Amino acid sequence: MKTVVKEPALYVCGCCKRSLPFEDFYINSKTGLPGNYCKECRKSTSRQHREAEKNTFAHKKPGGYLIITLVEDPEVRNELILHALRVVAESIERKRRRVIRENYDSED
Repeated sequence: MKTVVKEPALYVCGCCKRSLPFEDFYINSKTGLPGNYCKECRKSTSRQHREAEKNTFAHKKPGGYLIITLVEDPEVRNELILHALRVVAESIERKRRRVIRENYDSED
């Protein structure tokens, strides 16, 4: 009786185009199949993507909200801080009233 020796299947990386064994690829947890890129290429593309994202976030100007600590005029900064404190206090008071009302309604 002959014993058949199976050679490991080789997969081609979509990035570097090398033929590599199954172990050199990350496995998709849903399909159980190897990914299109080998582990080495996947790591390098992920690093490049993270670096690109990090650089774009670092150079973005602040968006819609004013950052109070960046205001240089001390009088304006003080007014903004006091306004923010009032807004927070009003929000807390509204929540407190709503909780009291809900507790009162649930007792009936």
